Amino acid sequence: MNILSGQEIEQNLSMQEVIESIEAYYLTEEDQSEVTPERMHVEDGDNTFLLMPSFYGNYQSVKLAGVAPDNWKHGKETIHGMMILNDRKTLAPLMYCDFMKITALRTGALGGLGMKYLSRPDAKTLGVIGLGTQGWSHLQAAMAVRPIEKVYVANRSKEKVSSFIEKAQESYPYLIVEEASIETLVLQSDIVVTTTTSTNPVLPELEASEWDGKLVVAVGSFKPTMQELPDSFLKSVDALYVDTRRGFHESGDLIRARELGRQESDSLALEEIIQQNHRPDNLNEKGLLFKTVGIAIFDLIVTKTLYEKMNSK
Repeated sequence: MNILSGQEIEQNLSMQEVIESIEAYYLTEEDQSEVTPERMHVEDGDNTFLLMPSFYGNYQSVKLAGVAPDNWKHGKETIHGMMILNDRKTLAPLMYCDFMKITALRTGALGGLGMKYLSRPDAKTLGVIGLGTQGWSHLQAAMAVRPIEKVYVANRSKEKVSSFIEKAQESYPYLIVEEASIETLVLQSDIVVTTTTSTNPVLPELEASEWDGKLVVAVGSFKPTMQELPDSFLKSVDALYVDTRRGFHESGDLIRARELGRQESDSLALEEIIQQNHRPDNLNEKGLLFKTVGIAIFDLIVTKTLYEKMNSK
């Protein structure tokens, strides 16, 4: 069985379709007997190996992922891995595919759902900190759910800045994309996305009022040692939302938020946001945070959607 490449996945599945598939998963009333264990982390110095199985409906999936934060120094992607979709009854393999594209699509789609439900409907400016695979997928997601006209970008590697801007302008010719300092990026953006694996906060220290009208979508911190968001923001943000409450035990940002007095029970998860059609009021007067860490069921939903679409042709 061949491995479906990232290019083949991209040709057969759009960001909009992925957003809709995850949304539909939470809105279905059918009992699909979903089982998603806690993902397994194996640490090797700064590197992490992840094993993420899931069961849903007629399918079983497993994602094998390796995260090497220092790969940027070697000109390589931070994350590598494999996605496998199996028949749930027989466990016979149905499809092998490029894990990176599946992960990018599902992570971008989660961020996009946060933007769809929690950001201002008229949000026109986007700031992206971290211009790897996830930075690009969140640009795609923002373009799918909001009328974005201008994008500010920041990245520690200047080479990635140039290539990101070039790719964005080729893909969205009418879009204005420019590099900015992180503080300028934050102040000028309606939606701010962080996709780094930093162990130190990448967002600036600002007065609480300067976050009003903004949604921060924080993606990068998935281990207790990682923290993209400063304490001042975690304390002052008006509402904190999550894709899954498991993140309060995995992400350094959410662990720190609890230490600073945030209650896990006060944070709506994506399932509740979608099922309740939750739309915060008075958005111009509030700063909001949507923190994602991802769980294996999201990868299964995306891979299932791809498999069924390709086999319906």
